[in-house]
Order: sequence, then structure tokens, then C-alpha cells
Amino acid sequence: MEKYPFCSAAWVGVARDYIESQCAEHDISDITTAFCEKFTNAPNDIVTEADGITGWYFRIAGGKVEVGHGVIEDADATIVADYDTVVPLARTVFEGNPDGAAAAQKAVEAAMAEGKMRREGNADGMGATPFLAGLHDVLARRTA
Repeated sequence: MEKYPFCSAAWVGVARDYIESQCAEHDISDITTAFCEKFTNAPNDIVTEADGITGWYFRIAGGKVEVGHGVIEDADATIVADYDTVVPLARTVFEGNPDGAAAAQKAVEAAMAEGKMRREGNADGMGATPFLAGLHDVLARRTA
């Protein structure tokens, strides 16, 4: 299975394929939500915004899904984090790995306490997308 640099265009393509396939299997006509992850200090070859920032997002609205490489400002919920802080978390598969999941939770808490990660907005809209719960592990298995 080919792996890709975290948050690269190819990595976002894997996210797109998964999200689109999951949305195709569920009724998304009443779901309206947008989620974004924004990473600071990203490697130059994956930067999508000014000042060393990259990101990715998905939006579900009007029965349609959009997944893109870049940052959107109108997301309901955004995670902002330092790229190097997040990469080890992005590579951690949680399924069947309770120790890894617990260590990742502690790492997130530490990153938030250190100001290297924060959540913005309201993630309540994500509650309408339980069928995307496997996204992290799909991406973790493909993150170089």
C-alpha cells in the first residue's frame, strides 16, 4: 500500500476517496457541515497557503461533498496545529491499538497545553457524520 507525505495532495486524494465513498453509501441530503485542518510550519513542497501553512478540508451540504487541499475560513470546526507535532499522531492507527490511542490523546493534550494545537469553532455538526469515524485510521495507514 503506497504511503504519502502527511497532508500532501496525494494524501488529500486518499481522504477524498474515502469520504466520497462513505457519503455515497449514506443519505447526506440533510447534513450541512464543514471541517478543516490547518497546519503551520509545513514543508515547502506541500504548502498551500502563505506563511508555510497547508491544510485540507471537507464540506457536506445540499447532498454534495467537497474535499480539498488547502484551508477554508468558513469551517464549522477547524483544528490548527504545528505540522511536525501532528505527523506522529497522523501515523498512529487507533483500531486495535488502545495504547497508541491513549498515547495520542496525551500527546494532543500536551500539544494543546503548549499552544502547538488548538480547536476552533463548534464540532457539533460532525455528529451527523458517524460514518466517517474510520477516516483517521484509513489515512494513518497511508501516511508516510
